[in-house]
Amino acid sequence: MTTRPSGRTSRAVLDRRDFVRQIGLGALGAAVAPRVLWAGAKAAPVAFCGANLVARVTDYRFELENWMTQHNATIEATDAAEWRAICEEIAAAGFEGVEVWEAHASPQTLDSKGKAAEWKKILKETGLKPVAYAGTLGREALQICEWLEIPHVDGQIGDLSPDVATKLCAEFEIGYNIENHPQKTTEEILEPIGGGNEWLGVCIDTGWLGTQGAPGPKIIEECGELVRHTHVKDVKAAGGHETVLLGEGVVDPAACIQALKGIGYKGWYSWEDEPEDRNPMDSAERNRLWIEERVKA
Repeated sequence: MTTRPSGRTSRAVLDRRDFVRQIGLGALGAAVAPRVLWAGAKAAPVAFCGANLVARVTDYRFELENWMTQHNATIEATDAAEWRAICEEIAAAGFEGVEVWEAHASPQTLDSKGKAAEWKKILKETGLKPVAYAGTLGREALQICEWLEIPHVDGQIGDLSPDVATKLCAEFEIGYNIENHPQKTTEEILEPIGGGNEWLGVCIDTGWLGTQGAPGPKIIEECGELVRHTHVKDVKAAGGHETVLLGEGVVDPAACIQALKGIGYKGWYSWEDEPEDRNPMDSAERNRLWIEERVKA
């Protein structure tokens, strides 16, 4: 677990301390310095988001509205052999990090240290570092993170209050970053996490910002040091969530990467593409190199 230097001041629309006071978290959020919890990164750290494979169980055809159907089918289909096959394909595309999707390491299946140890062994044998857990924050998700040595959960907070979420993360010493989906402003992103604190931060999803017609670079700058993970994604047009190759949609992910570099972001760039009509592995290497080039520039 790495602590980020606290020399940079967040440029949110509201001062972060004022924000947490306004929404009632009080001293809990104001008393601690934001911390980045990442697993160690190379010069251009690009990870593969396991949720890219949401359509794998249906021959890479699905509809976004049926996400949970795919999720549940993936849980049933993911035994040790399938997990190894997935990890081998990701490694073959040149990725060194993987964001483990909840459906591939579900509390429904990884219910013992023994089975979790097998998943961890496969990660090690395929040379993949588990850099994040894509799912909903909760005790079971944090337990899996502990077993697999994953530094943070990235996704939804469920019905947890910022206070409860903070205490839960502190208990496990594992962070949580809220992933923006419907939110269109910095204030909307920060509200469920009480303005953020040492344990609660932000996972910027560039694709969903594009879907909402929100200004990605501006929101990244406003969230500042609270950005502790990111999903780099592009979409065809605002108002929808049809994913496309990076740089071919409306998001301008290159400008988002530049903004992340501008705030001093040092974490992993998790490439995310959940197409409804194609195999994302066909473009995985292309998109990994696309991100790496812009992070290094």
